[in-house]
Amino acid sequence: MYRQTTAVALVLTLAACGTSTTTQPTRSTAKSITIAISSDEGTLTPFTNQTGYPGNNLVKLIFDTLAVVKGDDVVPLLAQRIQTTDNKTFTMPLRSGVTWHDGRPLTAADVVFSVEFYRKNMSGDSAVDVRPIEKVTADGDAVTMTLRAPDPEFPRRILADMAILPEHLWKSVGKVGTAGVDKAVGSGPYKLTSYENSRGYTFTANPAYALGKPKVDTVKVVVIPEEATQFAALRTGEIQMSTRIVPPQQLPALEKQPNIGIVKGTEFASTLLAFNTTRAPFDRAEVRRALAKAVNVDDLVKTALLGQGTTGDPGFIHAEAPVKPDRLPPLFDVEAAKRELDALGAKPGADGVRVLDGKPMAYELLVQSTSTDRLRSAELIRDMLKTVGVAVKVVSLDSDSVDAKVWPDYDVSKGRNYDLTMWGWSAPVMFSTGTIAQLLASDPEDGSLNIVGFENADVDATIKTLTGAPTMDGRAGAARKLQAQIADQMPFLTLYYRNGAYAYRKDAYNGWTWQNGSAALNKFSLVDLSAS
Repeated sequence: MYRQTTAVALVLTLAACGTSTTTQPTRSTAKSITIAISSDEGTLTPFTNQTGYPGNNLVKLIFDTLAVVKGDDVVPLLAQRIQTTDNKTFTMPLRSGVTWHDGRPLTAADVVFSVEFYRKNMSGDSAVDVRPIEKVTADGDAVTMTLRAPDPEFPRRILADMAILPEHLWKSVGKVGTAGVDKAVGSGPYKLTSYENSRGYTFTANPAYALGKPKVDTVKVVVIPEEATQFAALRTGEIQMSTRIVPPQQLPALEKQPNIGIVKGTEFASTLLAFNTTRAPFDRAEVRRALAKAVNVDDLVKTALLGQGTTGDPGFIHAEAPVKPDRLPPLFDVEAAKRELDALGAKPGADGVRVLDGKPMAYELLVQSTSTDRLRSAELIRDMLKTVGVAVKVVSLDSDSVDAKVWPDYDVSKGRNYDLTMWGWSAPVMFSTGTIAQLLASDPEDGSLNIVGFENADVDATIKTLTGAPTMDGRAGAARKLQAQIADQMPFLTLYYRNGAYAYRKDAYNGWTWQNGSAALNKFSLVDLSAS
């Protein structure tokens, strides 16, 4: 984690060597491996991938960033050094000899262009909100970014996330959402050499990569939507790695199979029960709280995950997140849920379903059909809510159909069309207070991840304090207050964080390593960055 140092006028220099993050050090190499993903990820530009994981992870194999998260630290990547005296002005000399995949040199002008391009185009799963950057300038091979206010998380939140774009290819792009594979040209360790919609991709090692040595010559990525089919392919050796978390039911057997390896780590990805707070009765916090108290998250972890997970904090923030939040007590209390629904005037009807404001408390719960644990959790939640007089119909849809109802075109300003939904955010959301704020901020520009449509003036005020605090200590205090507000307002109930366990064929390639926030599919797994 990036740590704020309190010494006066200290120049923070993040050394390029850093500290090794590998939990399973290896120098294994391979000519070719095949990994499986669950759905198509578009043309793999920072504006067209479909998911944070594994989509953004694949994008980051093509495109480099100025810095990279390595263990708990942020270390330079395209930058030689990252220097600041005040967490407001950051100066970064760039590494020499870096070229784009088409052979043209990467320059400081490309970095300046990238910042200004993202400023005008913030849509897309891997696009970055650069509004904190007030000014960016180039001086020779060095780039200076001046922020609107000091931000101790800036290296992690933006420098390690913002894919640098080649100006000569992107300056003519008008509609970023339709950018094709001809724009998937970066400076990263792998070139995208083929793409078949809904079938897969081929990545080829970049022989001119100046920042390290790719350990695998060819990485093939195939789309296998069905969980069972994906792990059957792993057992037979048809694929060499699955990007899906190993289902708890299959983990013991896979661990005993001699040619299968498992890489494990703390998963910061969250699974939520989200309420559409723009639709009655979920526009009332007291209703959301009452329903949340009927859900036994411990039982979800034990039954849906077979114990392979951690129960969600009512305040969302993972206990091991960088802001070191409080651990809030669980909410589950069926009798309290019944009393609170009674107090709201929600009386049981003839069929046992409560009636609130003249309408039966009967709702649809959307769930992604390809997720075994979410499907099972949705069924359990349905049964739990039934015990307090609330009827739930589980509606299983493919991921694209759920997205279209919950987050149309990945633009929260376009509204939403659901009652309840199973949802989740990938691990990087948990690593930045600014990103956590985007889940809740009322203004769609600030709350670009606010898929529940939540609005609350007190929460907005806390978010302003949180994102404006110049030190991590200040942000940690505001984060704890935000935690309590989330638990009180309950725009969503955090159900659990799954344990990270990813399976691979160790007889084909044994170089997979864990990185918090990226799991096993990350640059360190496929590139020897110490070779630069």
